[in-house]
Amino acid sequence: MSREISNAVADSVPRLAGVVSRLRLDNGLEVCLHQNRQAPIVTCALWYGAGTRDETPKQGGLAHFLEHMMFKGSRTYGPGEIDRRTQALGGTNNAFTSHDSTAYYFNFARRRWTEALRIEADRMAGLTLAEEEVERERRVILEEISMYEDEPWDALEMAVQRSLYEGHAYGCPVLGTRESLANCGSPELAAFHRRFYRPDNAVLVVAGDLPEDAGEEVSRFFSDLEGGEDPRPELAEPAATPGWRRLERRAGEVPRLQVAVALPAADHPDHPVVRLLATLLTSGRASRLQHLLVEEEQLCLWLSGSVAESPIASQLAISLELVPGAEPSQVEGRLMEELGRIADVVPRAEEVERAKRVLRADWVFGQERVHQQALSVGFSLLHFDLDHSRRHLRAALEAEPEDLRRVAEIYLKPQLGGVVGWSLPKREGKAS
Repeated sequence: MSREISNAVADSVPRLAGVVSRLRLDNGLEVCLHQNRQAPIVTCALWYGAGTRDETPKQGGLAHFLEHMMFKGSRTYGPGEIDRRTQALGGTNNAFTSHDSTAYYFNFARRRWTEALRIEADRMAGLTLAEEEVERERRVILEEISMYEDEPWDALEMAVQRSLYEGHAYGCPVLGTRESLANCGSPELAAFHRRFYRPDNAVLVVAGDLPEDAGEEVSRFFSDLEGGEDPRPELAEPAATPGWRRLERRAGEVPRLQVAVALPAADHPDHPVVRLLATLLTSGRASRLQHLLVEEEQLCLWLSGSVAESPIASQLAISLELVPGAEPSQVEGRLMEELGRIADVVPRAEEVERAKRVLRADWVFGQERVHQQALSVGFSLLHFDLDHSRRHLRAALEAEPEDLRRVAEIYLKPQLGGVVGWSLPKREGKAS
């Protein structure tokens, strides 16, 4: 494959549809208005720089706990009223917490979108945090923890994450633990809210069929809120622990394997190349590992690969579920053999170009709807800059086959550390 064809792929990097404008309120709130009239709807996505990394060890799960409480009563809206109001207006809402941030979003018809601003400004200003609601949600989260512990894949992924980032905030469970949640009450939730839920620690994205006065509406609801003074604490990079670490747990009825390697932050030049490498290895029936382990040798029922995108450190994880009767040691051996081969032998140009087409298509699909665009823009603005996502894709599409071999040699060996995690069937007559 010629260099000219590769450049043509890179030059075709898509852009977000519509027009983007930005403003910053006097209290520090960063606002991005994304005018895109593909449908008569508006998404409001509010991102806070508040996640698991901002918790103390004794109060693990506080950020996720507060995410729940943001729907359980504020100055204007009583417990559960935000959800009822959203549904009554024909909208939807959701929220999620990660190690680095917490995000909330609403989807409304164009004529009703300002209700999202009213809700977000109200609960940014203050929560009621009634004791009975806090205790009710604590029980909900404890049930959530139990569900994750009982699901073999969820439990394995958490164990691998904990081992990969042992001693670092990224290794802590987002949900917290039963012990740490006992230390999270109304006073702790209120203090966390005051410290991190403020305009100067947030990014608001309003996307879709926006009216001309969208900026004025945002200012009307948020400009009177006070900013803060304390900067968000810095987070050190995880310490590198070269080589493989192993873990094994017993759960379920089929063997499951997850191999994870530590990567640098998502704005590191190698990160987009590793994402392309993961696509080459795991995305689609023609991908290298899918063809070898599922189609040809029929050792696995399925496999997948994922690359985390974080501002401090990231990871590449490859997950496999074995065919009943397949020997775990054989599957691990074949996987490691293939990972070693791509670190030693430059992949074929045709193979790399296929991966680029798949990666580009995935990017376009992931930006298809307005609410996806709003979340992508919010993530980029909070952690990097507005052009991060497109620049990341372009760097991947510009990569050469030798670039993939080079990053495979660095990260699949691995030099920053890696984990081989097994979830094997329970032994007969023994508990997990």
